[in-house]
Order: sequence, then C-alpha cells, then structure tokens
Amino acid sequence: MDGTSALPASGIGTTALGRLQLRVPESGGGHDEVVVERRWPDMASARSWCERTIARAAPGTEVLEVQVFAESWWRARSWQAERHRPVAEMLQLGVLDAQGRVRWAEPRSMSPRAGARLPS
Repeated sequence: MDGTSALPASGIGTTALGRLQLRVPESGGGHDEVVVERRWPDMASARSWCERTIARAAPGTEVLEVQVFAESWWRARSWQAERHRPVAEMLQLGVLDAQGRVRWAEPRSMSPRAGARLPS
C-alpha cells in the first residue's frame, strides 16, 4: 500500500516526508541526537530512502525513530499571507528487527477524528 489518497479540489499535490531520529557517536566519545529528513514524491520512495540511510549509518549509530508522512500541499487563499505548505495526512512508523532491517507498520490516518473513541 502506497498510502496516498485522492486530494480534494483545493490540494495542489502530494509528497512524502521520510524522517529519521538518530543517536550518532561523536569523535570525542559522546553522542549527538540528530533528525534527518527528506521529501520524496511518494511514500514508497521515502520508505526506501529511510532503509538505505539506516543501512549506510556509521557504526555505533542508534536508530531512535523511523517515520514516513504522506502530505498534501494546500494553496493559500487569496486573502492569506501564507505560502503553500504541506499538511500531514498519513503516518507510517518503522522499527528495526534483530537483523537491522526496517519493518513497517500499516499507515495510519492523521485526521483529527482518526482513532477517536465513540461515547458508550
């Protein structure tokens, strides 16, 4: 599943953002926590980039978080001073297995009502 959905009329495009949070060893003996992200045309490309980046990480690097977001870009209204901006529509998390490979969970909607509990 690629995780992309049809856009409403006001959308101007879709992208995906791959984001990694890493703990990287420093030459002085400590470590530094960094966030690396890159925008891609679709979720499959973003997932692949995450996997390649983790595979090429320096020895001793710890992977703290693996995320891929599906985004819709929205056009600002004529009276708004904002530029075009992405809005996260879907999130897919990854975890490392014992062999260091990324296992992906099912993509989840990020709409405000997603996962909301109904009153009993």
